[in-house]
This record gives sequence, C-alpha cells and structure tokens, in this order.
Amino acid sequence: MRRLLGVGLSALFVCAGAQAATRVLEPRDLFKMQWANDPQIRMDGAQIAYVRAGNDIITDGQTESLWLIDTATGVQTPLTSGPGHYSSPRWSPDGSKVAYLSTGTDGHTQILVHWLRGETAALTRLVETPSDITWSPDGKQIAFVMLEPVAGPTIGKPLEKPPGAQWGEGPVVINELNFRADGQGLDKRGFRHIYVVSLAGGGVPRQLTSGPFSDAGPLAWSPDGRWIYFAGNRSDEWNREPEDWARHTAMTLSIYRVNAADGSLTQLSHEVGPYHAPAVSPNGKLIAFLGYPDKHIGNQSVQLNVMDADGGNPHVVSESLDRSLTDCQWAADGRSLYIAYVDHGLTKVARMGLDGRMEPIVSDLAHVGAATQLPYSGGEFTVSTKGAVAYTGGGPDHLPEVYLARAGKTQRLTDLNSELLSEVTLGKLAALPVKSSFDGRAIEAWEVLPPNFDPARKYPLILEMHGGPYASYGPTFAADYQFYASAGYVVLYGNPRGSTSSGEEFANLIYNDYPSHDYDDLMSMVDAAIQRGGVDAGNLFVTGSSGGGVLTSWIVGKTHRFKAAVTQRPVINWTSWLLTTDMGAFGARYWFKHMPWEDQETYWKHSPIAWVGNVTTPTMVVVGLNDLRTTVGEAEQFYQALQLRHIPTELYEIPGAAHVLTRPSQLAQQSTAIVEWFNRYRSAPAH
Repeated sequence: MRRLLGVGLSALFVCAGAQAATRVLEPRDLFKMQWANDPQIRMDGAQIAYVRAGNDIITDGQTESLWLIDTATGVQTPLTSGPGHYSSPRWSPDGSKVAYLSTGTDGHTQILVHWLRGETAALTRLVETPSDITWSPDGKQIAFVMLEPVAGPTIGKPLEKPPGAQWGEGPVVINELNFRADGQGLDKRGFRHIYVVSLAGGGVPRQLTSGPFSDAGPLAWSPDGRWIYFAGNRSDEWNREPEDWARHTAMTLSIYRVNAADGSLTQLSHEVGPYHAPAVSPNGKLIAFLGYPDKHIGNQSVQLNVMDADGGNPHVVSESLDRSLTDCQWAADGRSLYIAYVDHGLTKVARMGLDGRMEPIVSDLAHVGAATQLPYSGGEFTVSTKGAVAYTGGGPDHLPEVYLARAGKTQRLTDLNSELLSEVTLGKLAALPVKSSFDGRAIEAWEVLPPNFDPARKYPLILEMHGGPYASYGPTFAADYQFYASAGYVVLYGNPRGSTSSGEEFANLIYNDYPSHDYDDLMSMVDAAIQRGGVDAGNLFVTGSSGGGVLTSWIVGKTHRFKAAVTQRPVINWTSWLLTTDMGAFGARYWFKHMPWEDQETYWKHSPIAWVGNVTTPTMVVVGLNDLRTTVGEAEQFYQALQLRHIPTELYEIPGAAHVLTRPSQLAQQSTAIVEWFNRYRSAPAH
C-alpha cells in the first residue's frame, strides 16, 4: 500500500526534479499546471477514463478534456478533442462505450456517447444542463437529472411600450427564502427532475419525476433496470429548508426510488436527515447510502447506512468510524463497500464490511476543487469488479494524478506536470507537532519552507487559515503556499478546533462559539513554529479566506503580534451576514441556536467588528464583487471601520468574482498583491 511519507517532526518531502531546477514557482505558472479529476475505471479494470484539467491563458478559465489510460501498458489516448468543456465520463456496463457531458461554444451541455470502435454521437439536444448521468444495466438508456423551468411570480401590470421606446427592464419578483447562490446569481426558476434517454430514442428524453420538488443525484439503477434510486426533499416545507450550496439542493433529503417504466414513486428512508448517494448492491437486495439523523448542530459525521431494497431494516454500518464519509461503492461480493473519508487531513479509501470492519486501501487521495490554490482535503475514486481502485492521488510536491491500487500495490499512471516541475524548485513541507495552549489538545499543522531553506537563517512567517469553518487542510500541493514560499516566507497552516477529519466532538468545539478557542490553537501553531526555529518572531503575517477571513479579522482584534494582515472574503458581522448571504437558512439552523433578534449578544460577541477598536495591524481587505456567500458589504464594513480608525488598509475588490475565484489571472494577481502588502511591512530579519 502506498502512503504519504510520515507526519513526524523530520518529515520533509523532496520535490521531483529539484536538482535540475533553475528557478522558483511563479504566479504565471498557474497557466502551465494540469491535474486529474474523476477517474472512472472500466468494470474489468483494463482502462481508466479521466478528466484532465488545466488553466487556459487565452480564455482565462479552466479547460477540461477526457483521456483514456490502458492500465496494462500505461498508454494514454485522448477521448475528446476540439473546443469545449468535457466532463463526467461514465463507462457502459459492458465497457464498450463511454458517455460524457460536452459543453459547446454555445454554452449548452449535451450527453455524448463514444464507442471504443471509434464513433462518437450526441445523444441529446438539450437547452437545460444535464448532470449525474448514469447507465442502465442493459446499456440501452442513460438516466440524468435536469432542471424543468417554471414561470416566476409576477405582480402589477406592465405599461404598453410605445414603438421604438427604450425602457428599462422589468422587475424580478421573488417569493422564496432561497433565491440565489454564489457563483450563479439568482436561481433559475424551476425544479430538478429525473429523465431517461434511450440510445435508440432520437435524443428525446422521457421525464420520470415531476412536481414542485427537486430531486438530486447521484442516481443508481437496480440490476433488473426496474428502479432508479435517488435523493429528494418532498416535504411541505421544502422551500424553507437550508440549501446545501455545493449541491444546490435542500439539506433535508430522503432516499426514494422511481419506477423506470411508469414513474411511480416510493419513499424509502423516513428519518429526518440529509440522506443521499444511494448505491445498489450487485444482487439488488440492499441499498447503501450516506447521511445521518439531523440534530441541527454545527457538524455531524456522514455515516454509511444500509437498508433493504424496499426500505426495510435501515441501520448504520460505520458506527465505529468517527469520520465523515464522502463516497461509498459496493464491492463485487456484495458483502462489503469501498468508502472514502478524511482522517486528520488525509483523504483515504478503505473497504468496509457490512459488520463495520475496515481494511485500509489507500491514504493519499487529493483533488483540485474550486479553491485551486489551497490544500483542502479531498479526492475521487472508482472500483473495478476485481477490486482495482483508480483514484486521484497527490502530495506536497505534485498536483493530483491518476493512481491505480490493485493486488496490494499502487502505481502512478500519469505525470501531467513533469516539465514544469523539472524547471522549478518547490518549497519542502514539514509536519509541525502542536499542543493547544488552551487545553493541550493535539493540533495538526504543517510548514512549507522557502526553496533552498537555510536552517541557520530566520525567515518571516505567514499563517494561512482554511475556510468552512467545517473543513480541513492536508499535506498536499498548494500553489499559493509555493508562491509565498518562493517570496521568502515560511507558510504555516493546519486544522484548529472546528476543523473536520478529527471527529464530531473536535469539530463541534466551535458550535455556537466561533471564533473562540480556535484562536488559541492558531497562536499555539505560531509559537511552535518559532520554537522549532527558522522563523523570525518579529516578522509574522496572517491571512485566510472565508472562514479564514473571519479568523484573520478576529486575530488582528485580539493581538498585535502580526506585522500585517490580509483578510479575504470575511464575515465581519454575523447579523448582517445571516440576512444577506446565500446560505442564511443554513447558518441560522446549524451555526447558531437562535435568530439574531433573539440572541444578539451571541452574534455580536463573535463578530470581528466588535473587536475592531483594538486593531492596530495594517490590514488589506479582499472580496469579489459578485460574492454572495460572504457578501461585499461584510468586507466593506471592515474596511470602513479601519479607515475611520486610521489603521493602514486597502480594499481589494475583484470585478466579476464570486466567493471562490475561478479565473487564473485573478488568482495569480491576488497572490502577488498579498505578497506585496506583506513586503511593505516586512522588516529586516533579527540577528
């Protein structure tokens, strides 16, 4: 089994090709980076289809193409070519075809099918975007999820416009609690339903579910092709439920099945909770699914559940594992499942029997998600019938690549950045043991050292903090950190209390109390870095985005030890945030026990704006002008307050940007701005 190289004090990871490197990584190198996503292994294990992603310097966006890997020879061949974005490759049950999504230059996404003998055909002609494509067991149909548009509400009557008049646009009328989402703006009116399209059906989909409710993938067919299993919320109060901003579906989800012939519907799970991701056992007798009974607290571990195919005998299988599962896939024997979960920052795959016993498989999954420059935990995998696991793996010295684990051995199948990594010297990563000054708890932390680090010197330090707050970092590649390190900084990061991947109890230490003693954990990390050596205690800097922006703004109100700060996309006032964010219903239910008008004291005492009178640290404030998660008003409140107090500050607003930056040029420029801000206040090292 392949593992990361330890996490002890002396664990340093060496960059591939460092001896031949002649320079350090630069922000412009973002346009040279490529990474692997969504590896799909064929059932016989002979081939893997995957998404190869990268940044395009002309379009200033991500590119996606599909590739095939022969697992016996390692030979790669392109599955797609030409302009457009390609995603979601899915093998037909007999392995003779690959279905995938293709977004053309017209902006519309279609389902295409590629026959391995050479032909490719568009299966659909859709206006709305399909998702969650899933083959039927006989390979003759594909099920998917798609929006069914509906007309929005109206009020009042428009006047009749004279010929040639140039009038303003009409109003948008909104009557729902959840009406917009970060990254997409106002929600398009309608409901997401399940459709089926036949390979011989002329591209006309057949709608299976309907009504004023939304259904969610992933989808799962029964082996006999009779049923399709999915998650949905069909309660009377569905439109007032908190929305999961990553899936754009209601959090209160149940497992359903729909008859693929007549559309008849059966609800299978009845306990209130976010249950999702149904998977059907090979013999069709059992349904595995993820979720938990909702207790309306900040964090709960997503569990592996199993029930009979008709919904009977539901029970939890993963009770002994105090970690959140992110995926589950049946083994061919029908007596065990492959599961993915994050453990102390490391994303792992294990085989779990129906009795809860676990067998570790791999522990070095990695991914590049929306936040492409930071080391968030994650990764993807699929399994063949013989138990071969294809996954995206990574480490501190390389971006996610396609790996294959089989017969107790692990093999790396791609090397997408060999040319770039042979040119540059990366900063090495070292694990840092930390004990919290508050209660002695162990806190995971890592340092990225400047390239060619000299232990006899003292370097300035940047403390960088993850968002969420219920998320975790791991010891994987982070472009931002390499840029900071190449500018001569030690970069310190970790998982203070409230982070996931260390169990429910650790994460819920901040429930209704955030920020609080996570501050002590972070300061203990800084103290440990100084004590270990190589850090100039007089040159400390701090930054973070989203939840990390909250903590940055909190820290500068609590201490004066940092020379400068950059708070990115922060929440400054929990009351104003709750009433303007796209996740207000979620925050009200899961992060606070009461509404702000019922307990203003709690909201205020945890708001960084309450401590702005203590700030003396020069602080730059960063926000995207289209941010609907931590809205522009939050950042501007803090900037205005700092200006009124005559604290050195600048407001860095990014046109067209949502909460997560997706344009590589803006990511690169933001990194250079942060370094320049810190350099303004960086003094000569102490001797």
